[in-house]
Amino acid sequence: MTTSAPADTTRETKPSLWTRSYILAVIASHLYFFTYHASIVEVPASLTDQPPWIIGLVVGAMGMAGMIFRPLVGVWLDGGNRVRLARLGAIGTTIAFIGYGLDLGPWAMLAFRLLHGMTMAMFTTALLAVVGASVPPASRGAGIGLYQTAGAVGQLYAAPIAIAVAVVAGMNITFLLTAGVVFVSLVTASMVRDTHAPAVVTTPLPWRQRAWVSKTAFLPALVFLCVTAPWGAVTTFLIEFADERALTNVGLFYTMVAATQVLSRASVGWLADRLTPALTVIPALMAATTSLLLLSVTRTETMLLVAGLLFGLGLASTQTSMVALVVSRTAPAGLGSAMATYTIAWDVGLVLGGTLFGFVVNATSPATTFAIISLMPIAGAALFLLRVARDPA
Repeated sequence: MTTSAPADTTRETKPSLWTRSYILAVIASHLYFFTYHASIVEVPASLTDQPPWIIGLVVGAMGMAGMIFRPLVGVWLDGGNRVRLARLGAIGTTIAFIGYGLDLGPWAMLAFRLLHGMTMAMFTTALLAVVGASVPPASRGAGIGLYQTAGAVGQLYAAPIAIAVAVVAGMNITFLLTAGVVFVSLVTASMVRDTHAPAVVTTPLPWRQRAWVSKTAFLPALVFLCVTAPWGAVTTFLIEFADERALTNVGLFYTMVAATQVLSRASVGWLADRLTPALTVIPALMAATTSLLLLSVTRTETMLLVAGLLFGLGLASTQTSMVALVVSRTAPAGLGSAMATYTIAWDVGLVLGGTLFGFVVNATSPATTFAIISLMPIAGAALFLLRVARDPA
């Protein structure tokens, strides 16, 4: 009598994307970016009695602080304790919103705005590094896309809620309530487990030897900059353009950009897991170029809506695809620096788009400027095909 060996009933299980820590990170990101999008209307509204140059200085200080501070954040992240740095970022942001609510005058608000920029760089870069390291490689694009969608959703309703609360309770109370939302984000982020955290560095390298700029993220960041700089120009000069073209509802453009970003990030991430990077990045950059060209000749609200749809698709798809690419090419120990190098393209793009291209607008017009900067995504596509796609390092 022979006995057969028992059948092997074990099955290979794929790691799940929807872990407890991933869900908590998504919730924390959504709450935090809700407060950021609320601040876009809260801060200028609280400064309506100030000269325009002060309003511009206070509003722009946040981006400048983030741009300067983010490389240092990357170095800290690669030293370990990424969740702790995210926690410190949320604490600092809570303090910034409380400071806004104290109504101590524009110069005090400038100081709190600088704090907000630095601590936002800490929170967003740290949590993105945690998520990027922990999502399973097979679903990296989808995981990062869904995570970024959570932050983009707040753009749809944060500003209207902030305005409605301010009408009822006043701007100071609105700032304090927003600080409460940041605090909830702090609590949520504190419960995230960094399962792929780099080892804590007990004997750090000298400052000159640290990775201030990530080699794996530098060129992808330049590609992303070719979309963020035009976006900075559009957000700065779209109102002037709309006045010239008698477009009465310019908010339609921003609504369409936000809605398209929310709808496209997850699907583009899913595609990025199944296609080569070029098949997602190049169409995204071409969508941005098409949007800018269409915007330059827009004379109706319908054309404005289509331009917004295309730019939202181009911006979100480029960002999601390139983040997934950077994460896949970067060792876990250097992921903090990589995320800092990549995300600084957002800060630099917004600052340069509103300042550098301002000279072009002065010399020509917003419409001509939009047509000129439509070449930037094309340059980004060329850089991607010639360097990024061929260089795995």
